[in-house]
Amino acid sequence: MSTPTDVPTQTIHVMEVVAPAFAKKLKDYSVRLGAIESGYPVLTDWHPVVPDGWGDFPSIPFRRNLVYRGKADTWAYSHHQAVTRFRDRYVASWSNGLLHEDYPGQEVHYAWSTDGVNWSEPAVVVATPPESRVIRSNAGLYADGEKLYCYVCVKKDDGTDVPPPGRCSHQNQHIRLDVYETSDLESWTHHESICPNVYLFEGPRRTAAGKLMCCGFELCDHRGRVLIWDDASRPADPPRIVEIAPSREGVMPQQGTWYQTDDGRIWMYQRDTRMSGYLALTLSDDEGQTWSDLLRTNFPNTYSRAYAGRLSDGRYYIVGNNCDRFLDRRALQIALSDDGRMFDRQYTLVDGTTTRRINGSHKENGYQYPSCYVDGDQLLVIYSVNKEDVEVGVVDVSRLD
Repeated sequence: MSTPTDVPTQTIHVMEVVAPAFAKKLKDYSVRLGAIESGYPVLTDWHPVVPDGWGDFPSIPFRRNLVYRGKADTWAYSHHQAVTRFRDRYVASWSNGLLHEDYPGQEVHYAWSTDGVNWSEPAVVVATPPESRVIRSNAGLYADGEKLYCYVCVKKDDGTDVPPPGRCSHQNQHIRLDVYETSDLESWTHHESICPNVYLFEGPRRTAAGKLMCCGFELCDHRGRVLIWDDASRPADPPRIVEIAPSREGVMPQQGTWYQTDDGRIWMYQRDTRMSGYLALTLSDDEGQTWSDLLRTNFPNTYSRAYAGRLSDGRYYIVGNNCDRFLDRRALQIALSDDGRMFDRQYTLVDGTTTRRINGSHKENGYQYPSCYVDGDQLLVIYSVNKEDVEVGVVDVSRLD
């Protein structure tokens, strides 16, 4: 029977970046989680025959190190974390709120470590009194040989409790991007408003041509915006802004993350605010000057931030909550690709049921919003636990097949 002409139809294009065998295992993984969630923690009670390794991804050695533990009497909300290396130290930064996500008084804190394991007491990049009605969010780090730069998004109270359930509270709001610069991890020089109305959670990285680039989204129209510093020696200057054209198939981009393959192509993955359950993707073959149509991929994402990059041995990775179950953040995984075009395997970094100690608005349980730094054979992964604790995990990537 042919499709009736009076029934609306839509053709959805999908960019396939997941190999077929891996795609099948991802579906099995989603089924496994569904069975557990529906009351069958012992899977053989759900199905008498469960093959070894079915719907599961092997865990790899992952040393978890506490950076900050949320406290009910001071800073109970911790999120939007980033990590990098500055001279002989690793530096972590994150957003700290008194109790709720993105409420007045949220400010940016940081800590440092010489080994990635033992971390200093937190210090403050920029204090934010609650009575100011200002909200500051950590937007990422960038370090060169001489200075460290912390990017901070600044906005007024955006009425988080006003929008209908599931709607983004940032629409029709105004935001600015500030930069704080330090040479000693003690004093910070403030550069105010280098970019208006672009919200982001990942600092710039170098392209093959030596530019600095990162990606956020426009608050007013929710379009993707790529920030480019043509002169990488001036990361506190206003960047050039390139628009990613609106998706013709309804993708709403957010929190872009990227890597660049040997042919010069930049692969910019996006969280899809349409809650499709998959990452979206746009490509650039001219160092970010122009971008392809923004389309969904078949790479699953539980509506959360992911982080894409390249390992020291040349392989490509995506770290995230790599499943298609909405807000299921019980695990962080690392997916691998040899060529950056097709992902074909995945490992579990950390997983398990977690429960927040301190209730707060939009504090989901789980491991969330990873950001990564490659240092030789070590991959440092920073993430929040229940949006109240900050941890850095370290994995030896030479042990990943």
